[in-house]
Amino acid sequence: MSTELNQAETALVESYRSLAKVLGEQRDQLAPFAERNAVKALAALWQVMNGLDQDPGQVYELGA
Repeated sequence: MSTELNQAETALVESYRSLAKVLGEQRDQLAPFAERNAVKALAALWQVMNGLDQDPGQVYELGA
């Protein structure tokens, strides 16, 4: 990546990674409504990651 991330962008990247980790490792501990909304949030944050040229990869296995 050619540009540095500012604090807000860094926080969004950390949010994406944290949410992906929860869905990947602790999904079975979430209530159904929380799981559905977390997947939707991950999909939205994936778009942010892509826009920041962070190469978020594919998240099909997480349901997004």
